[in-house]
Amino acid sequence: MKKIYEKTRQFLKNNYKIIILYIVLITMFTYPLDYEIYTPGGLIKLSDRLDVEGYEEKGNINLTYVGGKKGIIPLLLLSYIIPNWDMVSIDEMRIGEEEYNDIVKRGQIDLASVNQNSLIIAFQEAGYEYKINSEKIAVYYVFDEAATDLKVGDIITHINGFKVSSLDELKEKIIEYEVGEKVYFTVLRDEKETESYGVIYESEGEKLVGLYLHSILDVSTNPKVTFDYRNNENGASGGLMSTLQIYNTLIEEDITKGDVISGTGTIELDGTVGEISGVKYKLIGAVKSGADVFIAPKNNYEEALKVKEENGYDIEIIEATTFKDVIEKLKNR
Repeated sequence: MKKIYEKTRQFLKNNYKIIILYIVLITMFTYPLDYEIYTPGGLIKLSDRLDVEGYEEKGNINLTYVGGKKGIIPLLLLSYIIPNWDMVSIDEMRIGEEEYNDIVKRGQIDLASVNQNSLIIAFQEAGYEYKINSEKIAVYYVFDEAATDLKVGDIITHINGFKVSSLDELKEKIIEYEVGEKVYFTVLRDEKETESYGVIYESEGEKLVGLYLHSILDVSTNPKVTFDYRNNENGASGGLMSTLQIYNTLIEEDITKGDVISGTGTIELDGTVGEISGVKYKLIGAVKSGADVFIAPKNNYEEALKVKEENGYDIEIIEATTFKDVIEKLKNR
């Protein structure tokens, strides 16, 4: 043992500079800081992400995305040199002191919710029937003042043994309990049933558990629509384009007119198109991928025009306020 110790000590003494250098380099190239690098993205054909049973694909409608790279030191340094590589603090996506995993879970909730909205809006506009089967209650955010072990992404099914089928039902049940009372929830967490708790408290005259909850509808349609998004794809920004893809598949006319249509924007149940982030990176990626048209939400439209003018892009940009508005503009091009 003594010989091994002496050999080890001598090796470290003779090579400590190289060892330190290796440690520094490994850390630089593997350990991400609390940042991401946003870069221009590209296009994803929506026919690769959703399928309308029994109907052939029409047109060329695409999602756009923001390219993202881990915030390792070399890439952070390159972001100061390479045009359109921008360093963004993950704190901008956080609410409070939450973990990064909570951000991902919230994005998954957004994607699941907006997909169902897309079904409803597209089928309504195309004149097809659909059915809302149920409503899932998802934990979207847990406030700091909450005394609970519920987590972002949990799906609440029962409170104190009572089945709850909607946000309104859950709120009505919470009102029945006393301030300071501990209530128990049955939840689905990562598709497994588990028990959790929460303590009722009062704020501005309202009884609360300290949760921001989000509704996810379960919609069935005929023909059936199947979504097939990747595990790393989440968020609500593809809602408008998904709705367009479903609608265009269902109707006789091809609203793309043979062009490559790209764009972004959330979709609400009333057909309103909502604002997104990262429109610059999405537009640049769309142009590089050969898109003819880029659809931008109303609140992102001016920024998209500015990026187009600054770079001299030859692409048509359509301003989106509602789904009906987008359809009309595409048909009248």
